[in-house]
Amino acid sequence: MLGIGYAATRDLNSFFRYAEQDEAGTSSLLGKKISFAISQGNSQSGNFLRSFIHLGFNQDESGRIVFDGVNDNIAVRQLAMNFRFAVPGGLANLFEPGSDGVLTWSGYADEARHQPAGSLLDRCHASGTCPKIFETFGSSEFWNLRASPNLVGTKADRDIPLPPNVRRYYFPGVTHGGGRGGFSAKASKPSASCELADNPNPSSDTLRALMVALVEWVAKGIAPPPSQYPRLDRGELAAPTQAALHSPVIPGLPLPDGILNPLYDYDFGPDFRSRDLSGAISIQPPVIRQILPSLVPKVDADGNESTGVPSVLHQAPLGSYLGWNVTAEGFFKGTGCGLSGGYVPFAKTKAERLAAGDPRLSLEERYGTHERYVATVRTAAARLVRDRFLLREDAERLIAQAEASDVLRGN
Repeated sequence: MLGIGYAATRDLNSFFRYAEQDEAGTSSLLGKKISFAISQGNSQSGNFLRSFIHLGFNQDESGRIVFDGVNDNIAVRQLAMNFRFAVPGGLANLFEPGSDGVLTWSGYADEARHQPAGSLLDRCHASGTCPKIFETFGSSEFWNLRASPNLVGTKADRDIPLPPNVRRYYFPGVTHGGGRGGFSAKASKPSASCELADNPNPSSDTLRALMVALVEWVAKGIAPPPSQYPRLDRGELAAPTQAALHSPVIPGLPLPDGILNPLYDYDFGPDFRSRDLSGAISIQPPVIRQILPSLVPKVDADGNESTGVPSVLHQAPLGSYLGWNVTAEGFFKGTGCGLSGGYVPFAKTKAERLAAGDPRLSLEERYGTHERYVATVRTAAARLVRDRFLLREDAERLIAQAEASDVLRGN
């Protein structure tokens, strides 16, 4: 079974960390030289880490902790591979398991799916082997990978609190894994199957700073920055429709209605233990019992999300940065375009904006000159450095990129 991978990961990392020699007497190259161990998983490997912790594998066979710190990045489900004929992948497509079991870091009774209270940390709490955790993800994970129940449960009616050993940092307005970055007034061409231009809004700069903070938390006990993510009690989440989000309506461009990947309540059969995503699947394709409610972050008048840890580009926007995109043509025309996020650039001048019927202010109206745009970038970078969400060397690089950019150049 693929599930043996959890045990293999546990045993290999435990050996590197604790063993002086293997069973044959061969000396370990590391020989107990590791003081702390931190793991990071991106997307599917992040889902793997969530299931690794949930199933109790952060405790080795001698009862010791395996990873002191964990960053599950752009990973909001579990990796469904602890059953026969499992496939270690999937993109939350129709009939694929992964969002069916425990999803929250603190106890939550999943009444909508008739599951008892549970948390991803139940087993490691019992053994005293819970790591310090950073959960990092962005807009695409809401729209395409069903992040909503992690925050507000399967009824989407209340915030699920985080335990003391978990921090959550949300990257607003980014595609899956973040965009290429840079500062350009010109939009790139859409990817082959999508209607909107590719979203350039990056998350890598923020993630680098957060990994430094995670290491300092684990190795030095320095408290990380407070969690930053959208919450229901602050009115920062809404239904995934234009009417609920009040997103701008731009002639000729798609609206978010009907784009969200739904959260299904599946019946995989009586031998499937959905709580642990384990057991046996006897109904395939599964029966869909119901579609559960999901929420997404609200947006401002520009169509940009306004909560979380915004990148420098997000704070000095050149357009609307979306966690969703639309399939351009064919049978799936008008539906969500995979995990891609879209980008809708602002008009350069007021005259261009009015001619297009665009309600969003133009670059000219926002910044006036290239120098004022660079000043906006500089202010955003300084704020992020102060709050430990951007490394100083990255801030200097981004400011230099803005200075060399074509944004309002010559005005």
